[in-house]
Amino acid sequence: MTKRLGKILFILYIIGLIWLILFKISFHPITYLELVNTRSLNLVPFAMSGGSREILYNIIAFIPFGILFGMNAPKWSFLTKVILSFALSLSFESLQYLLAIGASDITDIITNTLGALIGLSFYALLIKIFSKTKVNIVLISLFCLLLGFVLFFIGQTLFWIYFPQY
Repeated sequence: MTKRLGKILFILYIIGLIWLILFKISFHPITYLELVNTRSLNLVPFAMSGGSREILYNIIAFIPFGILFGMNAPKWSFLTKVILSFALSLSFESLQYLLAIGASDITDIITNTLGALIGLSFYALLIKIFSKTKVNIVLISLFCLLLGFVLFFIGQTLFWIYFPQY
């Protein structure tokens, strides 16, 4: 049961990352269309960054990815997971550039990969200290709680967008 729930949460998290990175958490098609045809490319690390807050947000956004990835790919080597995390981030940034939906930045790739690395390391440390089953149950419970909060927030936001008179 925990394996299946872990996989479902991982898939939902990937969908959330796609919505965050490629669709900029847009609830309304018109808002999203304003982002189209915005294309820039920065290949100098930390040169055009949106500041320390954006760097921190990128790291934080990928920590849960690292935890869920570690949970769902227990037989893969740590290095393979880090490389695939890097590849995912590179794919997101490349798609942003190709689709002209924002700024593609090497800093984002670095910080996203760092966040995944932190999540992977945190998960690896927890399963060394506690049993894997206990860690997975606690983490899945926390992620379900977080997912419930996010879905509530999304529902509330959509309600206010489409029914502002209430």
